[in-house]
Amino acid sequence: MASLRDTVKDYQEELRDGIAWVAFWKTGRSWNAEHFSLEMGDILYPEDRSRMEEIKQADPAAVVVNGYYSGYLGEDMSLDELTAGVRRHYENGYSNIGEFIEAHDNRLPPELIEEARAAAHAAGLPFSEKAYRDGEEPDPYIFDGSMSMEDYELMHRMIENERSERMEETILSGYLSNLGKYTEGRPAGEWVSFPTTAEHLKEAFDRIGIDFKNYGEWYFTEFQSSVPGLTTHLNEFSHPDELNYLSELLKMQFDDDREKFVAAMEYGDHTRDLQDIINLAQNLDCYWLYPSIQCEEDYGHYLIEELDELELPEEAKKYFMYEEYGRDAAINDGGSFTEQGYIYNNRNTFTEWYDGCEVPEEYRVTPQPPVQEKEQADLDTSVAIQTTATEQPPVLPIILSSEKPADKMKEITDRLEQGILGLYESDRYADYLRTMSKIP
Repeated sequence: MASLRDTVKDYQEELRDGIAWVAFWKTGRSWNAEHFSLEMGDILYPEDRSRMEEIKQADPAAVVVNGYYSGYLGEDMSLDELTAGVRRHYENGYSNIGEFIEAHDNRLPPELIEEARAAAHAAGLPFSEKAYRDGEEPDPYIFDGSMSMEDYELMHRMIENERSERMEETILSGYLSNLGKYTEGRPAGEWVSFPTTAEHLKEAFDRIGIDFKNYGEWYFTEFQSSVPGLTTHLNEFSHPDELNYLSELLKMQFDDDREKFVAAMEYGDHTRDLQDIINLAQNLDCYWLYPSIQCEEDYGHYLIEELDELELPEEAKKYFMYEEYGRDAAINDGGSFTEQGYIYNNRNTFTEWYDGCEVPEEYRVTPQPPVQEKEQADLDTSVAIQTTATEQPPVLPIILSSEKPADKMKEITDRLEQGILGLYESDRYADYLRTMSKIP
């Protein structure tokens, strides 16, 4: 059994420094204590509120005191004086735990919550107490109890519908033209939407006459996109595989990432070419975007009032130069003000997922030309030369009829001369010359 003096002794430092709040309560004849902290706005953390409710149920007369805010307590008091102060609060009903919970609980009245829930359901929307009370969006992947199970399932259905609509969205369109026909004065082309498939792009190639025989070159004459600023980074020779790769990446983005991508393109530190843009779409964690900050003065107010970079008296804030402060801070950040808000590079590692050479196979859609007739002819020629070289005529021995050495030498010379003449006049040599003439 713990006495009040012994219990206060364990928490005397907390009572003197006035930072934490300490609850005291009795179970039977034994005293107990536990310290708590408040979050910003002097609000109880949900888990602390639940714990205090348990203490209140065990002892409705429990008190919650603080050495700075509560009377009869102070930093210079002795242990006996602190003990007397806590006893006075408890016996006189000062600082009751029930009143403390009510004063530091940001939960809305049940009738107000139900009214908001009914309005959300009437509009076909899920309802979250967390969003309504704190202005914070619930985490769609964590069921934290701020929503009913029905609302949680409705939220996921809406997320899935949004994702499906995004999957069907045309991210980018390009007007694909036949270069050969254009140079002949007979333009041929059509709009191609990305992302696309190999089958659809092959059909477009066929319709504009790109057959890789008479016409094998193409280019883009114009681009349109639902992503602001994207087309300024594309050119007439942008490759369909890269365009499809980028479009597939953008299709998977949610609105927040899309806004950050647009702002990052305007920021411009990774926009040299289409390879950069593809990598940029996969490195958005390298940037911080503040949508509510549109100018230097906004940034100055944010730094002073939200982040408390400088502790200014309220009177001094009236004369503080927020615009100049925000301008200097943006210069130090290397940041930029865009239509989507203030953005800067947070120096996270920028990973080059795409090397500019090999588009991942699942994004390749460009038709491949068939084996060219000339290449096939060259192959046939090579085979013919190899065959000619390997197929040698049979070797016939020279049988001499002369007996004198001088006559034998003359006979050998005559036979060789006849053989050489016969070779030049043969069909085999004529075939050889025809074969060699085909080699460029």
